[in-house]
Amino acid sequence: MKTILRFILLLMVSVQWSCEKAIDLKFKNNELKYVIEGIITNEPGTCKVYISETKAFGDDNVFNGISGASVKIETKGNTIVLTEAGKGIYETAAINGTPGETYNLTVNINGELFKASSTMPQVVPFMDFTLKPKDFDTTRVTPMVKFKDPLETKNYYWFQQLVNDKIQKHYEVMNDEFTPGQEVNDYLVFENDTKNKALNFKKGDKLTAIMHCVDPAVYTYLFSLFGANGSDNGAAPSNPLTNISGGALGFFSAHTVQEKTLIIP
Repeated sequence: MKTILRFILLLMVSVQWSCEKAIDLKFKNNELKYVIEGIITNEPGTCKVYISETKAFGDDNVFNGISGASVKIETKGNTIVLTEAGKGIYETAAINGTPGETYNLTVNINGELFKASSTMPQVVPFMDFTLKPKDFDTTRVTPMVKFKDPLETKNYYWFQQLVNDKIQKHYEVMNDEFTPGQEVNDYLVFENDTKNKALNFKKGDKLTAIMHCVDPAVYTYLFSLFGANGSDNGAAPSNPLTNISGGALGFFSAHTVQEKTLIIP
């Protein structure tokens, strides 16, 4: 069996959608921290960095963007300065992410320096996304994803999930510890775990899976984010394992993007 975990991403940055919310982790003495979440993809011109600050408990959950930061990305000896497109949202169309390339992020916020590095993995083809009638009911749908894991490299995967083009709080990460070089057929879980029946699934609903190939540090961050919310055994929450140095929360990821959609029959 592969290593796999389903959990909730508190601040989601996707390729075509962004959900701008305040991250809600527990800190000693309610300490406030910067949150940096950056992505570069293999889609032309997709490079964004979101910078915000955590909020005190009880505050609203609106994205608390930080303006005036200096944000730079260096690759192959070239340095690109990102432009602030909105409060706390920095972007550039000058970077076309390339598998195999390493990208180095530097963020300066009022003299505080934060750095991160990410290497974009090679594309692993997303072969299929299917649903059998027996895998559908009104509160839970489990379509299957299919891809062929390359034998020659260690690989890490992140699947984002959307219902009718709306990003879901649940997502899934996988690695190939027990499936190197094998064809992988596994289920995603789309679930309405609320009491709102309006969110139940019905025929004609559109399900979308976005497959990302990510580097080991990003996989570790996404996997460890589950622990930041605590666990069923009552263990105290802890911060996820960021790949950003300098004391900020969040992650910086250069990853590939592939998308497939199906309609519930």
